[in-house]
Amino acid sequence: MSVFALLRCPVCGGCVALSESGKSLVCENRHSFDVAAAGYVNLLAPGKKNNAVAGDPKEMVRARSLFLASGAYDGISDGLNRLIGEGGVCVDCGCGEGFYTARAAEQCEVAIGFDASKHAAEHGAKSARRTGQTNLHFFAANIFDLPLKDGCADTVINLFAPVAREEFLRILKPGGRLIVGAAGRRHLMGMKQVLYDTPYENETNDLSLEGFERLRRETVSYVTTVTGKDVIRAWFTMTPYYFRTSREDSDKLYACDTLTTEVETDFFVFRKK
Repeated sequence: MSVFALLRCPVCGGCVALSESGKSLVCENRHSFDVAAAGYVNLLAPGKKNNAVAGDPKEMVRARSLFLASGAYDGISDGLNRLIGEGGVCVDCGCGEGFYTARAAEQCEVAIGFDASKHAAEHGAKSARRTGQTNLHFFAANIFDLPLKDGCADTVINLFAPVAREEFLRILKPGGRLIVGAAGRRHLMGMKQVLYDTPYENETNDLSLEGFERLRRETVSYVTTVTGKDVIRAWFTMTPYYFRTSREDSDKLYACDTLTTEVETDFFVFRKK
């Protein structure tokens, strides 16, 4: 299956398809989008002044990649893949550097990652080339305005990212599934015990979404240990605590050579009605 057959023009929208023309994707109204040397395509709607700085910067993408290579979140990915099952078109909305997308591609016909960050899409595409995953594709795009045709996806995954409910309903086939992943109650409690005098549990939400039938809720929970100051620092930068923790408290974590913590993710599985 050609992934380009699933795309629609981010400028025209509607049913205006994109097709390959040399090293570009073009629509019938002559809007053109270059396929970058790395293999990804920037399908952010042109003319938006914030597109150049949308999503994670290059440094954050590198940090995520460094941490995820440690294997500490393989258990989250394994749990997700059990829920995805096999076959079909899987779309990862808010895919970041593509860690979960790439692992999902091992059991799907086509896996597509969308992220607002061009740097993240580029990183994912380079990794796919390096590993030879020809069924894995990355695009820079707004997940609230996806450049995909209606009813083209069998599964949508949405991990630690905003939930674009209306778009997910639009792109999913009838009976298609949406898998949402969110931080569980005790996720990263060990990290917070280092950072804060009074660590707190996360608030959790028993998620329901209009237009979807909820099939199940499943929690993946385990304890992991990470070594190396650089990896621990990269891990911290991925979390919301990085932006709201004082320098004094952050330095306590930066001094650690080893960090052991609970990892807990709540997965919600929905079916399009």
